[in-house]
Amino acid sequence: MTRSTAFIGVVAGATFSCILQATPAAAQQPPPQQGFPPPQQQPPPQGYPPQQGYPPPQGYPPPQGYPPPQQGYPPAQGYPPPQGYPPPQQGYPPPGYPPPQGYPPPGYGAPPPPPPPPQNPRRDDGEMVALYALGIGYGVGTGIWLDSLFSITDPGLAIIFPAALGVAAPVGAFLWDRNTNPPRGLPSSIALGLGLGAVEGLAISGVHWQYTGNGPFDKTAFRTYTTVTFLAATGGGIGGYFFGEFARPNPKGLSFVGSGAAWGTITGTLFGIGVSGRDWKDGASVAGLIGYNVGVVGTGLTSLAWTPSFNTQGAMWIGYVVGAGVGALVFPFYLFCDDCETKRGFIAVSVGSLAGLSLATLFVGSNDRGTSATRSPLAQIGMKPPFELAMTPAPRAPTLPWGKDPGTGGNVLTLTRRF
Repeated sequence: MTRSTAFIGVVAGATFSCILQATPAAAQQPPPQQGFPPPQQQPPPQGYPPQQGYPPPQGYPPPQGYPPPQQGYPPAQGYPPPQGYPPPQQGYPPPGYPPPQGYPPPGYGAPPPPPPPPQNPRRDDGEMVALYALGIGYGVGTGIWLDSLFSITDPGLAIIFPAALGVAAPVGAFLWDRNTNPPRGLPSSIALGLGLGAVEGLAISGVHWQYTGNGPFDKTAFRTYTTVTFLAATGGGIGGYFFGEFARPNPKGLSFVGSGAAWGTITGTLFGIGVSGRDWKDGASVAGLIGYNVGVVGTGLTSLAWTPSFNTQGAMWIGYVVGAGVGALVFPFYLFCDDCETKRGFIAVSVGSLAGLSLATLFVGSNDRGTSATRSPLAQIGMKPPFELAMTPAPRAPTLPWGKDPGTGGNVLTLTRRF
């Protein structure tokens, strides 16, 4: 009995020890809660149910009371519009719309081109200088004409009209410029008209005096000639105003018209000398007047389509002079012709001057220093001449041994051959 009792005690002690060791590990885990309900999901607000089969993006739906997006506005990126939601308009711009004022939205064509530059730019300062100078001459000439009308011969009294009008004309031009803001080309057009008209009046008076036998220059003749000159100058100024107002000429074109008047006068006078009869002055005066008007009209019409630069006009003058010099080479041949009229050689001079002018005009090249090139008439129609005449700046001279820089100056006439 004693051994049985001891064995039972040992088995009981070992079982109790195992129970004590297992009890703390089981006590560390809380018992599971039975019947714990899952978290409820907040339903989206009414009117914004997501489309079936598409999970809402993170953060959706928006909080209650959030204003709905504007109609036609695209939803969040990657999220399809809900059922019944109007699709975005085709070509609708991305966020950041509307664009700045004055530009159409994307998808509606390219933006409009920038506005064109003003058609009536401000006149140049040099134009008013020319108008002041011609205005002084016009005022003085008008005063002389008034003296002839009123037969004022006393020097002290005869100076009043020319002096007063010689000051009033430029002052009036200054006030006109300040109050009307004339466009570019108008003041120089008026000045050129005054000058050309005055020359026209003097030329007409000279032709009349030549063909009336160079009669005495009395008061009647003086009054007649001053009246013709005044009317021609006034008409030229009015014509220059309308020409500048409606044609808007370039001041370079007006200089071209002045050069044309000189070319026509010189060429006509030389040709008149060659074809004249006994008195060469008769033919020279008439042909010079005709050439003057032809040159003015011809260059005036040309300037509306082509405006040569000042350097181009310089090259044309060089061509004119060179052509006249080549034509003058005919005079030595008259030494071997006893029955020939030497004055007929001036016909060759006039023809040679026109030929040189024509060649220079056709073959003149790029003549503007650092600005847009002025193309010749042949280049404007797509043709390249075999030779090109141009006025280019003179090359820079080397520095002198003692360190002084000679600099540059003037232009060089170049003749380039195209291969």
